[in-house]
Amino acid sequence: MKTLGLLGGMTYHSTILYYGQINAHIQRVRGGSNAASLILHSFDFGEMSALFAAGRWDTVTSEFVTAAKHMRDAGAEGIAIGCNIGYKVAGDVEARVGLPVLHIADFTAQALRERQLTKVALLATRAAMEDDFISARLAQQAGVEVLVPEKPDRDVIDAAIFNELSTGTVTEETRKFMVGVAEKLVQKGAQGVVLACTDLQFVLKPGTVGVSLFDTLDLHTRGLAQWALQE
Repeated sequence: MKTLGLLGGMTYHSTILYYGQINAHIQRVRGGSNAASLILHSFDFGEMSALFAAGRWDTVTSEFVTAAKHMRDAGAEGIAIGCNIGYKVAGDVEARVGLPVLHIADFTAQALRERQLTKVALLATRAAMEDDFISARLAQQAGVEVLVPEKPDRDVIDAAIFNELSTGTVTEETRKFMVGVAEKLVQKGAQGVVLACTDLQFVLKPGTVGVSLFDTLDLHTRGLAQWALQE
């Protein structure tokens, strides 16, 4: 089994899901008490979210590279970043560490291809919705058109993610707002909704909108487990 290095703690709530789901996938395949060979570096999300918000991507890259090198030296054979926004610097991390960064969008694109969708909505942090490090990869690999919310909605979503969801809190007001935004994009032709923030699964559940949800965390953990099991 390959050893995975996971850059986590962004947030710790989603990292718990990463750890549990990767191991659960391994156990289902291998049976018995088998689990993943995994090295975890957990960041202080309070510090990392401030770097994200300030656009200090050079510092983010440096933090990721330092942690990933430690994991490489401890035996990691591939690196995963436990948040969508972190993939803005994935290429630099991969180049400087010398290990493959197992991109979260690649596993989501595979799921979209399998469903043969042509247009999807993307809900995420503002950086992930306004930059193209997720959407362009989905468009290229899955051949889909990616719709994002209007700017006022993007601002509210971003604030909810960093100020509310990151603390493990989900208000009914936020839940209704997120559903409303998703439904507006469905009315514009979205055939599915990509939850490109690993904390959004705490808000939007299957059946809350009229199309399928593609939870990047779930797809990522399944793909990471499959990668680890490849000989």
